[in-house]
This record gives sequence, C-alpha cells and structure tokens, in this order.
Amino acid sequence: MYVEMYLYPVLEENKEKFLKINIEAERIYKEYGAIESETYTAASTKPEYGCAGIESAVELHENEILMLEINRYHNKEHQSQVLEKVDKDVQINLLYNQMTKVIDMNRTVRGEFGK
Repeated sequence: MYVEMYLYPVLEENKEKFLKINIEAERIYKEYGAIESETYTAASTKPEYGCAGIESAVELHENEILMLEINRYHNKEHQSQVLEKVDKDVQINLLYNQMTKVIDMNRTVRGEFGK
C-alpha cells in the first residue's frame, strides 16, 4: 500500500468551498485509478499520550481548522501512473486554481508513505 497525505490549514469561513473543490478532485483521482481519496476535518490537534500534537506540523492561525486528505494506491508505481493521468486532466488544473484562492498552498504539508 502507498499513501499520499496532505494537511491543509483552512479558514473556517472557507471550509465549504474547500470541501466542494476537494470532493470534485477526489472523484477525478478515483476515476484515474486511486484506490481511495478522502478528506477529513481534524477532531483534535492537541498533544496527547506524551506525543506532540499535529498542530506542531502545521501552524494554525486564528479561525483556521486543519483538514486532512489521504489518497491510497497499490504502490509507488501505481501512484505514478494515476498522477500522470490526473496531472493531464483539464478539470484538475481548474480545481487547483480555485483551491489556491481558498487556501495558502505554501502552508500545506505533504508526504508520501509506503509499506
């Protein structure tokens, strides 16, 4: 299994716009073969159980919430094949442009993880 993860700081007032864009992007990722593409709202970002809180990875400003996107693939090669198709999709580029007006992409944290 191979996972791609994004942490997005989103102004509370932009949450619905963000979700609308991301839900459409999720559909495109799945259309091109991603096993799963889902977005979640943080329920807790504070330190617990002796661990640092995820808020240490993404600084949240006033009136911001943290959103998590997880995309799953069979392996790295599968991810590369899906992203090659996704990156050529006209709609995904329009969605990305919309997203840059809703959130600050420079503050988004991204990572990839494999087994």
